[in-house]
Amino acid sequence: MILACEPVCRGFEHAAVNAAMLAVFADAFPDDEVVFYADESHVAFVAAEPLLRSRNRIKFAGLTVPPRKAIGAERFACEFKTVQDMFEIAERSGAATVLYTCISDETLRAIKMQTGKSPGVRCVVVLHGILASLLQHRFFFSPKNRHAFRTWFLRGNSQQVTYIVLGESIRRELLARFPNVEPYIASIDLPYDYADEAEHVPFRDGTVRFGALGVLRKAKGSHLFLQLAKEVTSMATAYRSRFVCVGPVVDKKLRKHLGEAVSVPSPDTPLTKEEFASHARQLDYAVFLHGAKAYTLTASGVMFDAFSHLKPVIALKSPFITGYFEKMGNIGYLCDSFADIKQLVLRLLDHPPVAEYAEQRQALLRGRELLQIPVLAAALRKQLPRSPNTDRWQSMEEGQ
Repeated sequence: MILACEPVCRGFEHAAVNAAMLAVFADAFPDDEVVFYADESHVAFVAAEPLLRSRNRIKFAGLTVPPRKAIGAERFACEFKTVQDMFEIAERSGAATVLYTCISDETLRAIKMQTGKSPGVRCVVVLHGILASLLQHRFFFSPKNRHAFRTWFLRGNSQQVTYIVLGESIRRELLARFPNVEPYIASIDLPYDYADEAEHVPFRDGTVRFGALGVLRKAKGSHLFLQLAKEVTSMATAYRSRFVCVGPVVDKKLRKHLGEAVSVPSPDTPLTKEEFASHARQLDYAVFLHGAKAYTLTASGVMFDAFSHLKPVIALKSPFITGYFEKMGNIGYLCDSFADIKQLVLRLLDHPPVAEYAEQRQALLRGRELLQIPVLAAALRKQLPRSPNTDRWQSMEEGQ
């Protein structure tokens, strides 16, 4: 049996990713039942994801998660009880693994405090955005930061806890900074349920459609997308340009930069899954203007949205994005600067590359096969042997 736990998210938050991660574990370990504990509102969204309908070995159970605004001692008390309960259930049921699909600082602290009391329970922890906090250069042994994620991530590691990072580039960047954690790291690409291939006629009606996927915030380079739209639409080109932001504006400072150059279908509220897909399908290109450091240790979910809808990518170079060009081939264009992206967009508007566009979509379609759940499950199984007597566990223990 595998116990899975979501101690942080509620409602639709991370529901699709968690469903895909459960599917990966179910496929990686087909002899085990998977029981997923989460807030009831979150369970409802996860259980409704289509890719879980055929995986009958995944069961669901309710869990009390901390209030969203809970901090400090209140939050830790709730997180510690959740972790303690999961360890106790694992011991009673003989579960091979406890999987945490997302964590907070307090979750990891509680896990590390509990492992010594229950040495027979192995934990697997999926690291999402919290991993980026490692890039903040602070003295982690100071009293102020003694309970920060960085502190607990770098101390007290053992074979009882394995961390999953979402991408090989993230693994490389992490180990370049913290090589001592290598024995405790596994990596797979972000699990995703890809849309069926759908026909798309690019550059129709004499228009090239460029889109930014996901919420608008400065940290994602959204201000540069708005600037790009304003500058390009003011210039004469053979084809018209259309710029679309497929997501709400969460950075209020960006609102003053919205104008006629950009279409924002839902500026104030998140789009439904169906609405998001509908707008994404109409795009010709997905544009990513994140800085090189934006996804150093964090996976970009919207990048996989572009893969899902077979949208060639226009992006600034970064280790994360460049890694997928290396893996998948000609899936769009990598640029060194904003000026390069603007020049590329103008070239596409003057000479839309119909043949190359078709080739890029085929490269995306082929490349997606390398990212499918069965492939990720096979990779995960190699990295997470179930028995403490396997060669990997033995070699790790002997190396201590």
